[in-house]
Parts: sequence; structure tokens; C-alpha cells
Amino acid sequence: MHVWIDMLTPKQVLFFEPFIENLRERGDDVRVTSRHYREAELMIRKRGLKVDFVGSHGGKNLSPKLSASIERMRLLQEMFEGDPPDFAVSFSSPEATRVAFGLGMMIVTVNDSPHANAVARLTIPLSDALLCPWIIPTEAWTRYGVSRGKIFHYKALDPFVWLKRRDLTNPGTPDLDLDYSKGTIVLRLEESFASYLMNVKEMGYTEEFALLRRLAEEFRSHNIVVLCRYSEQIDTVLENFKGRVICPPDLVDGVSLLLSSNLFIGMGGTMTAEAALLGVPAISFFRGSYFVERYLISKELLTKPRDIDGVIRNARHFLRDGKELKESRKRAKMIRSGMHDPLKVITARLDSLMREKLNQRLAS
Repeated sequence: MHVWIDMLTPKQVLFFEPFIENLRERGDDVRVTSRHYREAELMIRKRGLKVDFVGSHGGKNLSPKLSASIERMRLLQEMFEGDPPDFAVSFSSPEATRVAFGLGMMIVTVNDSPHANAVARLTIPLSDALLCPWIIPTEAWTRYGVSRGKIFHYKALDPFVWLKRRDLTNPGTPDLDLDYSKGTIVLRLEESFASYLMNVKEMGYTEEFALLRRLAEEFRSHNIVVLCRYSEQIDTVLENFKGRVICPPDLVDGVSLLLSSNLFIGMGGTMTAEAALLGVPAISFFRGSYFVERYLISKELLTKPRDIDGVIRNARHFLRDGKELKESRKRAKMIRSGMHDPLKVITARLDSLMREKLNQRLAS
């Protein structure tokens, strides 16, 4: 079968890379696209993947986002209208979903973020199959217009895909200039250009940089690594905190960095889940709530203070209690041991849809 995969973020690259390899190994024809977007491009090049870059992200404001999306759809239509693939597979890519619908492809959507309302509204209703972690209730999706029969669960959180394929006992060391005689705190800044944070964007970086300022003051004896998503974030961090924090200009190996760390503070979803599943003491400072976050809190792999003072209190506790790290690693390993590979579920769903398609052709 002919499969088109659209990857738009670093997480999607890590998730889909083994999926692409598996499909190609069994003889399927796979075409992969992405867009010009800093972290996605860096991850794709770091992994050495062959990908067609089509269009761009569009930035943080609504009108440029819309223009970039329209232009990207036009370019994707030109790319595929002569020979449409059987399937379009994506993490709710609005452009891939709309083009696939228009050209008659079957649409397979992977999504663990029903809280991302705008993207869900544009993609979920058109999906022939929607696959998600088992902890997300069906009702979180049916409100977007997809029928129950098109929703399929896998028993895993998305980072499990790449964590199960890594040697976690020997992950290597991050390519960073760290003083390993010190403890290390990793801070991941928020997805401030995302549509689901549109209502808080006008606040700029005030709150997250207020937290960073407190961390730099309170934990001077630690390495503080700040992972930014955009060039603008890097510029702002270096302008305000140069010499006080470590701000890598390039992507780092998240697994090796996290396993070299004593504490992770996340303002998004993927790396927070990754840290928690690795058993790194993790704090969420995400402005909102989502199913994966609530699940990790219930399993005592993640904590979520109400404010910056709460983050600092929790950070002090984690950094002075060596037993907490050992217990967290033990709990995380147990949780991972009960998870199953999502890629097998996705592949099985593709095969099932392909059989349905062939049967329909024979019947007609």
C-alpha cells in the first residue's frame, strides 16, 4: 500500500521514524513530508531522514498561521493529486487531513491531545480512524464529531515508542558542557506559538521567565538547562540569563539529558511525559490540564504545584531527597512494563482499512 506520513514536530519524528522503517521493511511505499519549523527540521536532520519539506509553520499570530496553512495545502495538493496515496497518516495535521479528504485518501489520525481544540476541530471529524492512548475517554473525541467506531486505543503513552527502543541502562551523555559534579535541573519552555495557548499568549514570557529567574537565584549550585522551542525564546533567554543558565542552540538528546538530570520542570506535554516515564522527578507548570498529565499525577510520576512558590518548594524537596529519585525510577519502570507498542495497533488498523478498501473495490 501507498502511505503518506506528515510529521510536524520533533515528537512526531521520534514517534513515526520506527513506523516508517517497519512499513518500508515489509514493502509498503511510504512518502514523508514535514514543514519548515525549527525544531522539526533539526530533529529530521539529526535523525538523517529523507523528508520533503513543504510549506512553513506560520508563526504565533492567527493571520500568518492561516496564510501558511492555505499555502501548504496548495503545495501538498500539487504534490499528490497526480497519484494520491491510499492513506494519509499524521498527528492531526490540518493540511494533510484537508488535502487527503479532498483527494479521496483514507485519513488515519494519531492524537493524545483533545485539549488542543482548534487542531481537533479541523481534523478529528474527517478521520477514518483515530488512535490514542487508552487513558483518553471516547467522549473526549466524540464531541468533535467522530463516531465511536472509528476510535481505537493503544495501551501506551506516546514517548513509550522511542523509550522502548533505547537502551536506558546505557543512554550516553548529552552533548552539553555540563559540570557533572553538580546536580542538573532541566526546564522545557512552553509551546507559546500553539493555538491552544492563544488565550495566554498576550502575557508573553512573563510567568515562565519569572520562574526561570527564581530557579537561577535559588539553585546557583546546580546546572540549569533551558530547552527552548523557538529562536525567539533562545534570544530572550540569552538576553536575560546569559551566564546563569545553559541554553543549547541546537537540539539535544532528550533521553540522555533527562537521565543525567536530577529534576525536570515542563511547560508542555511530550517531554514532561518522557521525563515521568523515565522516572526523573518531574514537575508540570503547564497552563491548563490534560489527560496524560492527570494520569501521570495519579501514578505519582508527576507533580503539579499551583504557582511558582510551589514549584520551588517541590524542587527543593526532590533535590534534597535522594530516595525520591530511586523510588521514581522504580515506579516508572513498572508503569512502562505494562505498556504495549502503539505502532503495532496503528499498523493493524492500516491493514484493516486497506482490506475494507479492496473489498469495496471488488464489490463495485
